[in-house]
Amino acid sequence: MDWHRLDRDKTVSMITRVKSAGESILFSPATSEAKVLRLPFYDSFSLYRLTNFSSLPTFSMDFLSDGETYYYMDGSDAPILRINQLAGFKLTEETVLAYLNFYFCFVRLPEGEIIILKSPEEAAIIDLYDDERREEFGAIPTPCKIEEAKETGLINVTVPILYDSSPMEALISVTREGKVTTQPKRMLTMGRA
Repeated sequence: MDWHRLDRDKTVSMITRVKSAGESILFSPATSEAKVLRLPFYDSFSLYRLTNFSSLPTFSMDFLSDGETYYYMDGSDAPILRINQLAGFKLTEETVLAYLNFYFCFVRLPEGEIIILKSPEEAAIIDLYDDERREEFGAIPTPCKIEEAKETGLINVTVPILYDSSPMEALISVTREGKVTTQPKRMLTMGRA
């Protein structure tokens, strides 16, 4: 999954749509860049990022949008669940990992940061503040077990995760509406399963 930079006209349009009177000084077409990332679990919505390069450090805001209406990613799951209702949410065994990586990147949980690890060994070297790694929505973990429970409509995923800075194996369940629950199963010691 690759980010695509918006042209100047689309950037101006996005800035106009997302800025309120209080944010009018945060973004200007001359010092800002807008880009978009297509998400495999939505038909008509994508992830948009608006970045102000004139501030130090640079400042970015993320939105889910159909190109007309923008929903700010505020750290809760509310904008995601709202878009799941509106946007033709496609949760399948093929899209669930991308959705979970996306969800854990943008939703701040009471139990702390959760990152799906590519492997248990990655726990020893991962940097929680590495935005590129956190935004690797297409990352496929090993080991990984995905099962669809037809009777409940849940998709259950068993994967290695970093759970509040501790390597764990977890059972993650996703409802058809996109609600996520995480149940740590066991601690992974020394980065090994």
